[in-house]
Amino acid sequence: MTRRPTFSELRWPDDPSDAGLPIRWAADVASQVLDLTWRAFDKLQADHLVKVDFTQQDFEQLERDLTSKHFYQIALLWAAETGGDAAFVPDHECPENESRSSAPATPPAYDLAFVSVANQRVIWPLEAKVVPSPGKLAGYLKDVNDKFIGGVAAPLVGEGGMIAYLLTRETEVVFENLATKLAQVLAPDPRFSGRPHRVSRHSRASAPDLRLHHMLMQCV
Repeated sequence: MTRRPTFSELRWPDDPSDAGLPIRWAADVASQVLDLTWRAFDKLQADHLVKVDFTQQDFEQLERDLTSKHFYQIALLWAAETGGDAAFVPDHECPENESRSSAPATPPAYDLAFVSVANQRVIWPLEAKVVPSPGKLAGYLKDVNDKFIGGVAAPLVGEGGMIAYLLTRETEVVFENLATKLAQVLAPDPRFSGRPHRVSRHSRASAPDLRLHHMLMQCV
């Protein structure tokens, strides 16, 4: 069935003369997006996570809970530091209509996202997964492979990120296992040299080639 246009597609139509604009925008805001995401997690950890013993509990809805509370911290920092005057707006469970099927199917949605103010079809996406141990990466890798490398996520831009909410302190082992599964060396990002933050690169057939950030955020 042929897809009907969305409101956003009519309001911000494609510009064939400058198809690379979303890619350049994503590259331009990447440092701000990633720094804000990291600092918001620092605040979440300092104010709330340290008050819970993650080693002794069997949680319900942990991934959804952590993601929503992380978003609140992002939104608070963004509002305090920008006063609403910014190149992007943070969002939570943000739909990606570029990858939608025909109605009435629900479009895929991002756990966390940063939406361009100038063209609100353009989204800098983040997906988040709880990783309880270095060997339990199936859910994380499914999002990497099916969403990001598959072109469902970040279909207009060349950047995106994966957050692992770690219930382990073995960050280097997690990175080693990810590198093995992705069959490539995960490169440090010099902008975040003091953090467990690595980058992989992926060619995509139906979307711009991807620079994918892997951020290991320790809850314990």
